[in-house]
Amino acid sequence: MNPAETYALVIGINEYQSPEYSDLTAGVGDANAMASFLETTLKVPAENIINLRDRQASRRGILNGFKALELRSEKSFSTCIIIFYAGHGARTERPLEWQDWATDSEHVEMLCPSDIGMPTGSPDGSVVEGIPDRTVCYLLNGLSQLRGNNITLILDCCCSAGLNRGGGEAMEVKPRQIINPPKLSGRADPRVTVPPVDPTATTATRGMRRSPGFGGKFQDSHVLLAACGRDRVAYEHDGRGLFTSVLLSNLQQVNLQTMTYTGLMGRLKMPHWQTPHCEGSNVDRPLFNRQGRRSDPAYIPCKRYFDNDKKVQVSIDAGMAQGITVGELFAIHENNYLEDGSNINPQIGVLSAKSVATGTAFLQHPPGHPKFKIPKNFYAKRIDWGNDPPKVYSNDKAWLERVLLAPKSATGRRVITVDNEDEASLTIEVAKDWSFAHLYRNDPLLNEYLPRQFPFKFRGDVPGDIQTIIGAWQHFNYHLHRRGKNEFPQVRMELHYLEPIDPDDDGMDSFEPENYKVQGGNLLVSEPSEVRVPDSDADRPLGMTLYNDGDVPIYPYLFYFDPNDLTIIPWFTAPFGAGTGNVDPPLEAHSQFHIGYGNGAATPWQFCFEDDRDKDVGFFKLFLSVSPVNFHSLIQEESPFKRIGSTRGASPGPADQQRSEALEKLDKDSWGVKMATVIQLRD
Repeated sequence: MNPAETYALVIGINEYQSPEYSDLTAGVGDANAMASFLETTLKVPAENIINLRDRQASRRGILNGFKALELRSEKSFSTCIIIFYAGHGARTERPLEWQDWATDSEHVEMLCPSDIGMPTGSPDGSVVEGIPDRTVCYLLNGLSQLRGNNITLILDCCCSAGLNRGGGEAMEVKPRQIINPPKLSGRADPRVTVPPVDPTATTATRGMRRSPGFGGKFQDSHVLLAACGRDRVAYEHDGRGLFTSVLLSNLQQVNLQTMTYTGLMGRLKMPHWQTPHCEGSNVDRPLFNRQGRRSDPAYIPCKRYFDNDKKVQVSIDAGMAQGITVGELFAIHENNYLEDGSNINPQIGVLSAKSVATGTAFLQHPPGHPKFKIPKNFYAKRIDWGNDPPKVYSNDKAWLERVLLAPKSATGRRVITVDNEDEASLTIEVAKDWSFAHLYRNDPLLNEYLPRQFPFKFRGDVPGDIQTIIGAWQHFNYHLHRRGKNEFPQVRMELHYLEPIDPDDDGMDSFEPENYKVQGGNLLVSEPSEVRVPDSDADRPLGMTLYNDGDVPIYPYLFYFDPNDLTIIPWFTAPFGAGTGNVDPPLEAHSQFHIGYGNGAATPWQFCFEDDRDKDVGFFKLFLSVSPVNFHSLIQEESPFKRIGSTRGASPGPADQQRSEALEKLDKDSWGVKMATVIQLRD
């Protein structure tokens, strides 16, 4: 991050002009503290910071602040933008005019400017409205198109109108919440101007994440750090916002060059009744820095803490749902960044899993390994996969055994070598001089659709490359084939081709499924399903709709498994939460959830052929849970073949009682898997 190319909009409100709404005591103090952090710690020049306090933070003032931020900031690869808001938040009904803003309920979230509820002076008697999530997201998308997507949006406000359960029993706290805000007319921001999309610009298109509200449409545009969930309340206490206070305290302690957004969330200690959320497709970036080393999802967050009995516990943020088993070994690291030739993430020791629950496991020092001081926050990498060890055959068995025993064998995965190729699930054919090697698979699920030989050639005299490929293949193969604890029959998924709602839209690319107004259009009509794919120069965007016909909210995590290059790409994952409270469930009871269209759960997907084949296959795998689970460690976005110089593959494109009874049938530890096999045929 270059301080001279860092710009900020810092908003703090204590005084609300309308007598109908209560004042706050800490919004301005939070904003001042954030501005001080920017200047003293991040060394951001004062002239790069736009400060709005109280009356300055009117509706017009805030919207002008976004515009001023756009004009002041420069377009460069290192431009960083930070937007901070501390004040009231609210939730209100969605205007009827906003049919294209397909929220998961009939409500939208909004920021509350200092003049909210004040008369506008118009003959119709209208009053100043809040600034809805749609407006903020349009502004962020436009800013991202002009200045890049290194944008962090920090909101210390309540983003709902529902009262939190028993928030302030332990301390005198004040909610940052307006319960009865003015209704949105749908006319205040009929069309927020954003620039047209630059077709030559490089934009991230894979695995974008979001939840309703300020997570926003096109979540590639920014990372959201929110004080609480959409149906919870943010509080202030003793002159400071609880979230801002904890956030700044941690920002002052961590290494900003290596700490990622997800890593930061794991450090935030918050009351159980207020859970900060983190969302965005770039949450694995270092804080405020698009050029730094991204985090490696193979490193799973862990922590050391005291339980209610004052006993030390060491836990890892993964369990049965991620395939962890008792006795499994983990390499322990203090950081989670991706390694490269010049940056090594050193191992500080080894721990093993002593007990495993659905989404977490508890670790201990294993016999035979030296003990070491366990950090308070750290990361673990799987090094001993005891689940379904693969059978591998090679035409040169002695060579294969030397490769598997090579010192750089960081994967640590168990492999069974066999003498009969027909018994093997993976075959490596190596040249006599070991100058090159080919890889073959033997998978009944894939043999019908794909050539058994991978379309890659790699060196056979570099053991580390072979180990990388075997490890990536086992990771892919294991997660592709494993099943869940429950079937989740109440959840179903549909895949649709999309079409624009308004072809003359302003760059926001609003889509709806083809044949949306008539029954049909679901491409997942059987297992497997066939999908016609147009030529590469024709765009046919795809979207997914998830349906929950049950009485319990569900957390969905959707991945695409590409067997061509062994990648596992996230299309949607639920938000990250901090502390021990609740994280917003994206798929509410008796609801539907849109991915790739509507209010932007992700970008649309698109299949394409990158060679002369007329047939391909891929798998949408939907992991489901009743409680939040971190499935981040499944991600394998970079093909192992790319690491050693070659790549190919498909690419994405542009009631209380009732619920209580349901929970008895589907306990909080329930998790499951649904898979859709998609055979892609050239049109």
